Amino acid sequence: MKLSENENAIDGYKQNIPALKEIINERKEKAVETLSVSYAKNRLPLEEYERLVEYINKIESERELIVVEKIVAEYTVNDSPDSKKPESVYYDDESYYPETGYNNSKENLTVLSSRTFQGPVKTGSQYVSILGTERIIIRKSDLRPGQTVLNVVSIFGDSVIQIEPGISVVNRVIPILGNSETKFKDLKNTVSDKELIVSGAAIFGNITIKLLKD
Repeated sequence: MKLSENENAIDGYKQNIPALKEIINERKEKAVETLSVSYAKNRLPLEEYERLVEYINKIESERELIVVEKIVAEYTVNDSPDSKKPESVYYDDESYYPETGYNNSKENLTVLSSRTFQGPVKTGSQYVSILGTERIIIRKSDLRPGQTVLNVVSIFGDSVIQIEPGISVVNRVIPILGNSETKFKDLKNTVSDKELIVSGAAIFGNITIKLLKD
């Protein structure tokens, strides 16, 4: 009797497999469609769009799909002019860096690739590495006076943040089955008018903060 029940359960599971695949395929199509709309609105570069679409097409498990859906959702956020910004946090505008052509993008994504980021940094900027390697270079000229918060997330990836000497640095990264390391003496007491706070999470990944040596 028990054997019959187990066989029925297995048969039921096998019958559900096509239905699950159909649901996953529908969600994949929706993710690509949403991503295409975001690309059309210049919310992500062509290179990232093509990488994500290629990655979505290869997805077979719901776990991978959930991660990608969250990434796609990040690009659909619409910055409303009425949205309120937290107090006591510095936000840059284009006029602050008139010679460099400040980039308004606050989300930077690295998926199955290697990328290097440098230039002016807006507080609240987010860098996400998923099965990729990202290098973030920060010089004193990239920060405005006061406190700048950098959010870094590494999921099965590696993130290396290179800081120019003369910047006060605080590491608040939370390792979750991963590793967070500062390869120089804690500089939170450094006398500087510019303080960089690195927050975020290392999830099965690595986030390393070290000095920039030109």
